[in-house]
Amino acid sequence: MLGTQAAVADPGWLQYVAAFAPLSTLVAAIIAGWIAWRTLAQRREADRRDQWWQRTQWAIDLAMDRDFSRAIVGLITLKHLATSDLCTNEDYQMLDKIGGAKIDALTLSEASADHEPSAAPGHTPWPSTHPPEHGPAARADVIPVQLESRGERVFATSTGMAQALTEADRLVSFVGSRHAGR
Repeated sequence: MLGTQAAVADPGWLQYVAAFAPLSTLVAAIIAGWIAWRTLAQRREADRRDQWWQRTQWAIDLAMDRDFSRAIVGLITLKHLATSDLCTNEDYQMLDKIGGAKIDALTLSEASADHEPSAAPGHTPWPSTHPPEHGPAARADVIPVQLESRGERVFATSTGMAQALTEADRLVSFVGSRHAGR
Protein backbone atom coordinates (compact mmCIF):
# COMPACT_ATOMS: atom_id res chain seq x y z
CA MET A 1 0.00 0.00 0.00
CA LEU A 2 2.86 2.35 0.58
CA GLY A 3 4.12 1.86 -2.99
CA THR A 4 0.82 2.87 -4.52
CA GLN A 5 0.51 5.92 -2.34
CA ALA A 6 4.00 7.03 -3.42
CA ALA A 7 3.08 6.64 -7.10
CA VAL A 8 -0.11 8.65 -6.64
CA ALA A 9 1.67 11.39 -4.68
CA ASP A 10 4.31 11.80 -7.41
CA PRO A 11 3.29 14.94 -9.34
CA GLY A 12 3.92 15.23 -13.09
CA TRP A 13 6.34 18.16 -12.83
CA LEU A 14 8.96 15.89 -11.30
CA GLN A 15 9.09 13.99 -14.56
CA TYR A 16 9.86 17.22 -16.40
CA VAL A 17 12.54 18.16 -13.89
CA ALA A 18 14.11 14.73 -14.25
CA ALA A 19 14.02 15.09 -18.04
CA PHE A 20 15.75 18.51 -17.94
CA ALA A 21 18.37 17.55 -15.34
CA PRO A 22 21.07 16.82 -17.96
CA LEU A 23 20.30 20.13 -19.69
CA SER A 24 20.56 22.08 -16.42
CA THR A 25 23.88 20.36 -15.71
CA LEU A 26 25.09 21.44 -19.13
CA VAL A 27 23.95 25.03 -18.53
CA ALA A 28 25.70 25.10 -15.14
CA ALA A 29 28.89 23.74 -16.74
CA ILE A 30 28.75 26.41 -19.46
CA ILE A 31 28.27 29.17 -16.88
CA ALA A 32 31.15 27.83 -14.77
CA GLY A 33 33.36 27.61 -17.88
CA TRP A 34 32.52 31.18 -18.87
CA ILE A 35 33.35 32.44 -15.36
CA ALA A 36 36.67 30.55 -15.42
CA TRP A 37 37.49 31.97 -18.87
CA ARG A 38 36.71 35.55 -17.74
CA THR A 39 38.83 35.10 -14.61
CA LEU A 40 41.72 33.81 -16.69
CA ALA A 41 41.38 36.69 -19.16
CA GLN A 42 41.35 39.23 -16.34
CA ARG A 43 44.40 37.62 -14.77
CA ARG A 44 46.24 37.61 -18.08
CA GLU A 45 45.41 41.31 -18.56
CA ALA A 46 46.60 42.11 -15.02
CA ASP A 47 49.86 40.25 -15.70
CA ARG A 48 50.36 42.15 -18.97
CA ARG A 49 49.70 45.44 -17.19
CA ASP A 50 52.14 44.53 -14.42
CA GLN A 51 54.87 43.69 -16.95
CA TRP A 52 54.15 46.94 -18.82
CA TRP A 53 54.52 48.89 -15.60
CA GLN A 54 57.81 47.16 -14.71
CA ARG A 55 59.23 48.02 -18.13
CA THR A 56 57.95 51.58 -17.73
CA GLN A 57 59.67 51.97 -14.36
CA TRP A 58 62.92 50.69 -15.87
CA ALA A 59 62.60 53.15 -18.77
CA ILE A 60 61.83 56.06 -16.43
CA ASP A 61 64.98 55.30 -14.45
CA LEU A 62 67.00 55.31 -17.67
CA ALA A 63 65.30 58.43 -19.04
CA MET A 64 66.18 60.45 -15.96
CA ASP A 65 69.81 59.28 -15.92
CA ARG A 66 72.49 61.98 -16.31
CA ASP A 67 74.28 59.88 -18.92
CA PHE A 68 72.82 61.08 -22.23
CA SER A 69 73.09 57.72 -24.00
CA ARG A 70 71.17 55.97 -21.21
CA ALA A 71 68.61 58.78 -21.10
CA ILE A 72 68.04 58.52 -24.85
CA VAL A 73 67.41 54.77 -24.57
CA GLY A 74 64.95 55.38 -21.73
CA LEU A 75 63.09 58.11 -23.63
CA ILE A 76 62.82 56.01 -26.79
CA THR A 77 61.57 53.07 -24.72
CA LEU A 78 58.97 55.27 -23.00
CA LYS A 79 57.71 56.43 -26.39
CA HIS A 80 57.47 52.81 -27.52
CA LEU A 81 55.62 51.83 -24.32
CA ALA A 82 53.18 54.70 -24.90
CA THR A 83 52.00 52.96 -28.09
CA SER A 84 50.68 50.03 -26.04
CA ASP A 85 46.97 49.46 -25.57
CA LEU A 86 47.80 49.08 -21.88
CA CYS A 87 48.62 52.80 -21.58
CA THR A 88 45.78 54.64 -19.82
CA ASN A 89 44.94 58.35 -19.79
CA GLU A 90 46.69 58.68 -16.45
CA ASP A 91 49.76 56.98 -17.92
CA TYR A 92 49.76 59.45 -20.83
CA GLN A 93 49.65 62.33 -18.37
CA MET A 94 52.52 60.82 -16.39
CA LEU A 95 54.64 60.21 -19.50
CA ASP A 96 53.97 63.78 -20.65
CA LYS A 97 55.20 65.11 -17.31
CA ILE A 98 58.28 62.85 -17.40
CA GLY A 99 59.23 64.08 -20.88
CA GLY A 100 58.66 67.69 -19.79
CA ALA A 101 60.68 67.13 -16.62
CA LYS A 102 63.57 65.73 -18.67
CA ILE A 103 63.50 68.78 -20.94
CA ASP A 104 63.39 71.04 -17.88
CA ALA A 105 66.18 69.11 -16.18
CA LEU A 106 68.42 69.40 -19.22
CA THR A 107 67.74 73.06 -19.83
CA LEU A 108 67.78 74.08 -16.18
CA SER A 109 70.88 72.07 -15.27
CA GLU A 110 72.75 73.61 -18.15
CA ALA A 111 71.52 77.08 -17.15
CA SER A 112 72.57 76.46 -13.55
CA ALA A 113 76.03 75.35 -14.62
CA ASP A 114 76.53 78.56 -16.60
CA HIS A 115 74.85 80.86 -14.14
CA GLU A 116 77.27 83.13 -12.38
CA PRO A 117 76.04 84.80 -9.19
CA SER A 118 77.57 88.10 -10.29
CA ALA A 119 76.19 87.94 -13.82
CA ALA A 120 74.97 91.21 -15.18
CA PRO A 121 71.26 91.76 -15.82
CA GLY A 122 70.34 90.45 -19.21
CA HIS A 123 72.79 87.53 -18.99
CA THR A 124 71.26 84.66 -20.94
CA PRO A 125 71.86 81.20 -19.42
CA TRP A 126 72.42 78.16 -21.64
CA PRO A 127 70.59 76.52 -23.21
CA SER A 128 68.43 79.43 -24.08
CA THR A 129 65.90 80.44 -26.63
CA HIS A 130 68.35 83.05 -27.98
CA PRO A 131 71.41 82.35 -30.12
CA PRO A 132 74.78 82.77 -28.45
CA GLU A 133 76.36 86.19 -28.31
CA HIS A 134 80.00 87.05 -28.58
CA GLY A 135 81.93 87.53 -25.37
CA PRO A 136 82.78 85.43 -22.32
CA ALA A 137 79.34 83.79 -22.19
CA ALA A 138 79.45 82.72 -25.85
CA ARG A 139 80.04 79.10 -26.80
CA ALA A 140 81.17 77.94 -30.16
CA ASP A 141 79.87 74.41 -29.70
CA VAL A 142 76.15 75.06 -29.22
CA ILE A 143 73.63 72.97 -31.14
CA PRO A 144 70.17 74.41 -31.84
CA VAL A 145 67.29 72.10 -30.93
CA GLN A 146 63.73 72.88 -31.97
CA LEU A 147 61.25 71.76 -29.28
CA GLU A 148 58.03 71.14 -31.21
CA SER A 149 56.07 70.38 -28.06
CA ARG A 150 56.89 73.80 -26.63
CA GLY A 151 57.21 75.75 -29.84
CA GLU A 152 60.63 77.08 -28.98
CA ARG A 153 64.25 76.64 -29.91
CA VAL A 154 66.93 75.93 -27.33
CA PHE A 155 70.65 75.43 -27.63
CA ALA A 156 72.41 72.31 -26.41
CA THR A 157 76.08 72.18 -25.51
CA SER A 158 76.72 68.64 -26.75
CA THR A 159 75.42 66.17 -29.29
CA GLY A 160 74.23 63.86 -26.51
CA MET A 161 72.29 66.66 -24.86
CA ALA A 162 70.76 67.63 -28.22
CA GLN A 163 69.68 64.02 -28.84
CA ALA A 164 68.25 63.70 -25.34
CA LEU A 165 66.30 66.95 -25.76
CA THR A 166 65.03 65.77 -29.14
CA GLU A 167 63.89 62.39 -27.77
CA ALA A 168 62.23 64.02 -24.75
CA ASP A 169 60.44 66.41 -27.11
CA ARG A 170 59.34 63.50 -29.32
CA LEU A 171 57.97 61.70 -26.25
CA VAL A 172 56.01 64.76 -25.13
CA SER A 173 54.68 65.40 -28.65
CA PHE A 174 53.71 61.76 -29.20
CA VAL A 175 52.05 61.37 -25.81
CA GLY A 176 50.20 64.64 -26.31
CA SER A 177 48.83 63.48 -29.64
CA ARG A 178 47.84 60.05 -28.28
CA HIS A 179 46.20 61.54 -25.20
CA ALA A 180 44.27 64.08 -27.29
CA GLY A 181 43.14 61.29 -29.63
CA ARG A 182 41.43 59.27 -26.88
